[in-house]
Amino acid sequence: MNQQPLESMKSSFVGVSYSLCVAHEITSEGYGFCVSCETGTVTDVFQPSGVEE
Repeated sequence: MNQQPLESMKSSFVGVSYSLCVAHEITSEGYGFCVSCETGTVTDVFQPSGVEE
């Protein structure tokens, strides 16, 4: 499986409103993400620790 590059995922999802669909798209690529409680938008996409790149 070819994983999308982290920077590509960040540019695609940071600032997008959180939804289950967005969560699924990010996690299906093997990345984690943070959501702002104040705005309800994705604030960061990251490579979970312990996962080989």
